[in-house]
Amino acid sequence: MLRRGSSIGLAAISIATAGFAVSLMPHAASAQDGAAPANWGQTLYGWRETYGGVDAARNQWLFYSGMTVAPFSRDIYSDGWRLRFGGGYGRYDYDAISAHTNCGVATQNDSCSEADRKTKHFEVSHSYAEALVGYYLQLGRLTAKAFAGASMSAEHHVGGRDPDHDHDNDGTEFGVKGALEFWLTVSERSWTSLDLSYSTARNETASRWRAGWRVMPSLSIGPELRYDKNIETGDGAWNGRSGAFARYEWTSGEISLAGGAAWRLDDWNPKDPSAYGTLNVLFQY
Repeated sequence: MLRRGSSIGLAAISIATAGFAVSLMPHAASAQDGAAPANWGQTLYGWRETYGGVDAARNQWLFYSGMTVAPFSRDIYSDGWRLRFGGGYGRYDYDAISAHTNCGVATQNDSCSEADRKTKHFEVSHSYAEALVGYYLQLGRLTAKAFAGASMSAEHHVGGRDPDHDHDNDGTEFGVKGALEFWLTVSERSWTSLDLSYSTARNETASRWRAGWRVMPSLSIGPELRYDKNIETGDGAWNGRSGAFARYEWTSGEISLAGGAAWRLDDWNPKDPSAYGTLNVLFQY
């Protein structure tokens, strides 16, 4: 997530107000999975949707929340414009080895010593906020959403800066963000979803794919894959996740729990293995 070299950059408590905002993920995982429920057309749904959750992995955590509204539509499942506001807060930490001290004069065989190099521990806070405008479109079994708007991402070392490493990424960055969300009802018992997003603030890219099988009308389980990358990840590196989820839905909301394994991949070589867990909740009214 938000770890140095990590692709998600997890950290988050978002303060949502009326409107529309997208979350990873960040740092935050897409909080909205939903297409119209199986009893579509039989129930009058609300036109507002609030979401929130927590994402955690080794040495990192994130809280996030937000709200989506359908200001001109009959309800949240009708075609039309959307507003979304959201954000989050979290932290990650890392260890770094201090740089060499004065090595002397090389021509006099004065070599650097490793004895005075020590491992230091650092903690970094991360926060983000987004305000997006989008459109919801129902195309038979396919639900498509597109969003675009403003984004903010801030990062700061906690309790002192790392003097031996580059801190150009510390501070607050502003940019624009775009997101696409797709949901396809494959059959009465199965569905699949794909969420994509990119923000120019810290060059953050995120995607998540899920495939669900309804073991009961209201309960789905299945696999998920995730890709994340940001300015801290590094060239040729990205964060990947592979896991499973369970999603329970009712007329006015849903709850989703996911977990699995996460890695930082550098030129497709997995590093820094970690378990991860995510909990999302969503309410419509």
